[in-house]
Amino acid sequence: MAIFKVLLLIVCLFVSSCGSAPKPATTGYTVTDVRGKTITLKTVPKKVLTDSLHLDETVLTLVPADHLAGVYVLDIEPGLSFIAGETKTVAPKFSQLTPEQVMKLAPDVFFGSQWSDPGLVAKVEEMGIPVVLCYGPVTVQQIRDNVTLMAKVLKREPAGQKVLQQMDTELQQIHEVVSQQPQPRPVGLLVSLMSRYGGEGSLYDELSRLAGFRNGLREVGIKNGQELTREGILKADPDFFLVSQPYEAEQEVYNKFQDAFFADPSLQGLKGLHHRVPLQDKYVYDASPMVIYGIKAMANGAFGKELFPLPAGQLLKGY
Repeated sequence: MAIFKVLLLIVCLFVSSCGSAPKPATTGYTVTDVRGKTITLKTVPKKVLTDSLHLDETVLTLVPADHLAGVYVLDIEPGLSFIAGETKTVAPKFSQLTPEQVMKLAPDVFFGSQWSDPGLVAKVEEMGIPVVLCYGPVTVQQIRDNVTLMAKVLKREPAGQKVLQQMDTELQQIHEVVSQQPQPRPVGLLVSLMSRYGGEGSLYDELSRLAGFRNGLREVGIKNGQELTREGILKADPDFFLVSQPYEAEQEVYNKFQDAFFADPSLQGLKGLHHRVPLQDKYVYDASPMVIYGIKAMANGAFGKELFPLPAGQLLKGY
């Protein structure tokens, strides 16, 4: 009987200790986005959604296109996008993302930016889908920060480092070549349908500096968001005009705008009126790691010679 009591006590102690054993820790990890908000991800995202071209391009430097739950319709425009080939077969394609579409696609993570619709961001967060906000870049460093943030979210840190190293190599080469070009540096003025874009504080402003020419908008004191005026154009008296070559859907609108711009009687005495540097939109407005190609294209145009060969649609990849 004594032996039985001892055995019963041992069993009770064992059951008691099992019942009080700590539960295994919940798997998951956290990241902090550009809002300073901490986002918890339970698993590594395999299904990713963004609301813009520059974010899709940045994602695809880290993971293949099969990770995208859908793509922005402009992703497949070769004159605007560096991922036209990669996203051609990805579906669905949307021109304006709605909360209903996000709910239907049910991504593991949604990447937005400071340029995103706050209403959309709020609705997606209400669905319980992790939302990570990235920069709407106005500097090359912010593009780099987006790479680092996305790499953390996707658990592709080594790939992110590889992309940044490629950017560093390209930027160093650009600096070495551009620094050898003659002074004084030419003044270039951007002709854009976005009449309030390109002044001091814009991404274009930094890219023009890296490309080795002076931004005519900055030269006359125009800040990003301020409208370009005839007075500003005359005061800048640029050595050349940088004009974008739009993708097919906007060709007619662009042509009419540019014809009217250069036919303006008040501009006819400008020294650079007939020196126009045409560049595809993707070389002027890109805000992803492929921005390095935009800098090279602008430098070629500003100095009137091929300082840099431009690869056809080459996507920086860290994987």
